[in-house]
Amino acid sequence: MEPLQELENQATVANADVDDDDDTFQDLFQAPVRKTTYLVKLEGPLSTASRIQHLAGMSRLPEQVSGTGDGSGDASFCFINGAQKLALAAALARRLYRSFTPTFIRINRAEEALASDSMEPFLGFDSTLTHNRPADPLRTFLPRQDQYPVWYFFYGTLADPTVLVGKLGFPYPLVYHSATITGGELRIWGGTRKALVDGVGTVRGWAYLVTCAENEEALRHYETDRYEVVRCSITIESTGQTVLGLTFRFIGGSD
Repeated sequence: MEPLQELENQATVANADVDDDDDTFQDLFQAPVRKTTYLVKLEGPLSTASRIQHLAGMSRLPEQVSGTGDGSGDASFCFINGAQKLALAAALARRLYRSFTPTFIRINRAEEALASDSMEPFLGFDSTLTHNRPADPLRTFLPRQDQYPVWYFFYGTLADPTVLVGKLGFPYPLVYHSATITGGELRIWGGTRKALVDGVGTVRGWAYLVTCAENEEALRHYETDRYEVVRCSITIESTGQTVLGLTFRFIGGSD
């Protein structure tokens, strides 16, 4: 993990008493609570990952990371989502820890939570519906979480290679392939920015092969938590080949 000071430069510190219920702000500018990612500092009654798991009602231990801050010494954190943050705050209030203020750091990046036992999440397709559930329980669903290389479908600002090279530090030259996806449509948010949402249409854009976790992480931070990473079928126009890949689906409110 990078020094904590660098983390703080790209994250928004969220105090325990932040109002997460401002519907107008939530709908237009923030991701839904469940999709927002936070780091919670291991301290006080939240001193271990297992303690956080218990108080937040999580089914598995949260991922733990450590780092060193400028002047603040070593510290350890766990990743949680917005719903788990609210559950922790409620549990602390019920258990007479009102004098303790937990430290939350909001990580402003697109969520990536690819299921291993279903196609979820998939653009334009609800795999949680009974008739869409897989018949083969041993089926492998692709792409897998943390699978590299992996195809991404780009639209909007990411369709411009200079964004990846100039702003995200990707190596030059980049190889883009003209491509299409189905099951979505483009809308506009913020007056100018394109937002991909579920739909029944075909969207034209570009396919790019992401080769490592570092590059994918940069893309997720660039798109912010107004988006989430979802599976999709990408057709590369030059070859007619259809591949399973990923793209960024908008989860805020459009204009």
